[in-house]
Amino acid sequence: MKRLHKAVISFGIVAVLVAGSSSVFAKSETSKARAISGAVVRIDRNTRTITVREQGNGQETQVKVPAGSVMRTNQVGLPATSFEQLYVGIFVRDVRVQ
Repeated sequence: MKRLHKAVISFGIVAVLVAGSSSVFAKSETSKARAISGAVVRIDRNTRTITVREQGNGQETQVKVPAGSVMRTNQVGLPATSFEQLYVGIFVRDVRVQ
């Protein structure tokens, strides 16, 4: 009986350790690409980056814009625009962030 009790306790400890270690090897959520929407706060034309204040949580995120890419906006005359046509205060939608 004592051997069975030790075996059950050992198995329980191993199960807890295996379950806890699986989260160590899991990928973090920050490495995934995600889409954000918000107002443009700053534009750096030299490095082709914009800083966007996210609509949901107010957090500011810096986004690198590749050459030739087009972004969606909420402007009536500019539903899709290039980096060169952006200005501070414009609202961009679904910008991909790495």
